[in-house]
Amino acid sequence: MANKYLSVAALTKYLFYKFDTDLNLRNVYLKAEISNVRLSKGILYFVLKDSEAELGALMYQNTWSKLSFELTDGMTVLVQGKVSLYEKRGTYAMTVFSMEQAGLGNCYLQFIQLKEKLEKEGLFDEAHKKPIPTISNVIGVITSGTGDAMHDIFSTIEKRFPLSKILFYPSIVQGVDAPKSMIASIRKANLDKKADVLIIARGGGSTEDLSCFNDEELARAIYASDIPIISGVGHEADYTICDFVSSHRAPTPTGAAVVATPDKNDILKDLTIKQNKLKNYILQKIQNIEHKVESLSERYGLKRFIEKINVQEHELEKTKKHLILLSPKRKIELFEMKVSEFHESLFQSLKLSLSSLEDQLKHSIEKMILLNPLNIMEKGYTIVMQNDKIVTRKEHIKEDTFTIKFYDGDIKVKKE
Repeated sequence: MANKYLSVAALTKYLFYKFDTDLNLRNVYLKAEISNVRLSKGILYFVLKDSEAELGALMYQNTWSKLSFELTDGMTVLVQGKVSLYEKRGTYAMTVFSMEQAGLGNCYLQFIQLKEKLEKEGLFDEAHKKPIPTISNVIGVITSGTGDAMHDIFSTIEKRFPLSKILFYPSIVQGVDAPKSMIASIRKANLDKKADVLIIARGGGSTEDLSCFNDEELARAIYASDIPIISGVGHEADYTICDFVSSHRAPTPTGAAVVATPDKNDILKDLTIKQNKLKNYILQKIQNIEHKVESLSERYGLKRFIEKINVQEHELEKTKKHLILLSPKRKIELFEMKVSEFHESLFQSLKLSLSSLEDQLKHSIEKMILLNPLNIMEKGYTIVMQNDKIVTRKEHIKEDTFTIKFYDGDIKVKKE
């Protein structure tokens, strides 16, 4: 009973024998469209296809190195070769012995025709493309929930600017149902009105894998979006209609995440520079006020106050001695009384002068505190700056963007 069961290896060897001995498979001529061309270890791999089927194919270096043209996706070729079975994987492929160029394939022609049509309608015009925000609080991501693109985008945003919130719109990104799925996600994101920017992306793949991004209705949905869209489809060499109609084209999903976010390290560096400039500005103001206070002190003789008192006391002693020599005791007492009154009057006068100067000093210090920009900004006031200069009038704003400084940080604003 068990003898009727074959091993996988035995069946594969039998099929290999059938392929190898079939004369019809030893010399096959095909006219087909080429896609997914790639070179690996000296062997050129590609797919031969028409509207109904696909066949894997390969050419060795001694064959493809003699070609007079470069193979590109979408090209139609005439090939001759043999079809054989690859035993380890149980798959069959065509080894191409010769190839001639026949023209452009139908898929590529359809791509060119749609591109030209939409371009004439103005869907690719730069004037219609929406600017990508410098800082996005919310980033919408339209891609597959199971692909590498989602992980690459999420990790890049987390690394560059973790303050951005991500809204994920899971979508089909391959096959006939993909355009409708992505269109639904774009429309939902626009209805939500939460995202500042949208990323539509998927990882690399063959021309067939990426063909859903060449859909006309998808292109029109991207064009109609009120939210700017960044396209990050495939690899750097891949181009789709989605790339041309989006507000910005990135070479990869990771590149799209980079376009959508600022680098937190650059922001911290910029904030440090501005903080130091503000600190130096405030210190300069304080030094100017201290200089004025010092100038006032010297002007009114406060620094020589004790010296003046000592001089007056010395003069008083001299006068007392002189009076003792020139007058009777009573006159001396009367004179001493007058001198004492004079001394008291002088002391009171100086005391009043000192009190007045102290009031002026206190007033200057309070004024200095009131003029401290940080205290003023803490009450809700802001400073408008452009090109690291304070702007005091609306008409002085010459550029499209300027910076508003708050007590606890800065924001950049686009001029309306």
